[in-house]
Amino acid sequence: MRIDIRSKNGSVPQYFLDHAEPRLEGLTQYLDRLQEVRVVVTEKRGLHTVEITAEEPRNVFRAEKASGDLLDAFDDAYRAIEKQARRHKRRLCDHTKQSVRELKPDVEPVIQEEEASQPEIVRVKNHAVKPMTPEEAAMQMEMVGHDFFVFTDARTDNVAVVYRRKSGGYGLIEPSLG
Repeated sequence: MRIDIRSKNGSVPQYFLDHAEPRLEGLTQYLDRLQEVRVVVTEKRGLHTVEITAEEPRNVFRAEKASGDLLDAFDDAYRAIEKQARRHKRRLCDHTKQSVRELKPDVEPVIQEEEASQPEIVRVKNHAVKPMTPEEAAMQMEMVGHDFFVFTDARTDNVAVVYRRKSGGYGLIEPSLG
């Protein structure tokens, strides 16, 4: 496993490295095939933000937390990653195969009122589209804490989207031409 700790605003203090590295190595007890862990530290106006990304061959775990204290921000982000990893390991141990339609989300959907304004794209992200089944995509979506997940369907080799429905459960979008 490779650990990469960087700072966007300069160098990472040694006390942070001494605090973070042993904890990050402990993630291997939950993630057997852990390949890389990246930590990005940012400091802006006295607020420290720590982003942790842990990658397995087919899964990505990510958490970002901010605090006035660098170690508190790291500990909060680490706890979030650890929670995702424990949940993932627990799901892998559950040998019952469920359809995407039967899976239930861990959290209740929140319905928010949106303003009637012109849509504005404020951030663009690149995402590697990996081949997997819809069930694996739903688990991966829960791991990263998003409401949807884009993936390549391993059965059809087409791009598909799995999403959390407001009424509960999951949905699957399989685009077709025509």
